[in-house]
Amino acid sequence: MKSTYFSKPLEFSINVNGESWKQGEVVAGDIEVKNHSGEEIDLSQYSLSLCIADIKKIQKKDAKGILVLEELTIENAQQGFSFKLDDNCPITQKSSGPYIVCGKKGELIDGHHLALQVSPSELVSNILEVLENFMRFKVKSLRPKKESLEAVIILPTVKEFTSVSQFKLNLTKDNDNLKLDYLFKIKKVCFDGGVTSTKDETKKFTSTLTPKEYLIYGSSLNQDLIVEKVSSILDEIKVRPII
Repeated sequence: MKSTYFSKPLEFSINVNGESWKQGEVVAGDIEVKNHSGEEIDLSQYSLSLCIADIKKIQKKDAKGILVLEELTIENAQQGFSFKLDDNCPITQKSSGPYIVCGKKGELIDGHHLALQVSPSELVSNILEVLENFMRFKVKSLRPKKESLEAVIILPTVKEFTSVSQFKLNLTKDNDNLKLDYLFKIKKVCFDGGVTSTKDETKKFTSTLTPKEYLIYGSSLNQDLIVEKVSSILDEIKVRPII
């Protein structure tokens, strides 16, 4: 992926190795600066940064639209760069996500904003695939939350889940462990003064999986264990038959 940025009299040519990345991967490349004037310019006024950016806020010149995660000072006319994406970094959304920003230090809002196409880690993608293929769940949406990814999930239309009006699953990598936070909204039948009604009740559960649990043979996802662990949580909210 290549991009060019002009900040007269300087021309910045940015070359990024690759077109897309997953959470936890390295974004690397090189930058070349050409000075189109006869005057010497201090390049260290400029930086190349890995940021989380919100384009709508940037368009409004709102400084809160850019969160700098890592900054590299430009010191030479040609130099390489390498940024490590966090295991829980936000994935790319329609108007926000990870960006490489080139510009004058302290003035990044007016700099060059290069969007990175970042998708969920292979671990997260594989787990959601297991839920869809083996448990007949449907992932309605997946979006970044604070240091996690939140999946809104639609459960199968079976009697056991008729009381569930909403199911959200947050996935967070904690070192090598995977933390799963379950949030259910349950419609509960109430009898008050002889009148039958329903009210919403929230139920939360948390489980943590170690690599020895979610991996088999050291590298492949342990699909059976994932199904077993998620099923054990669902058992807590299923509608029980009246005997």
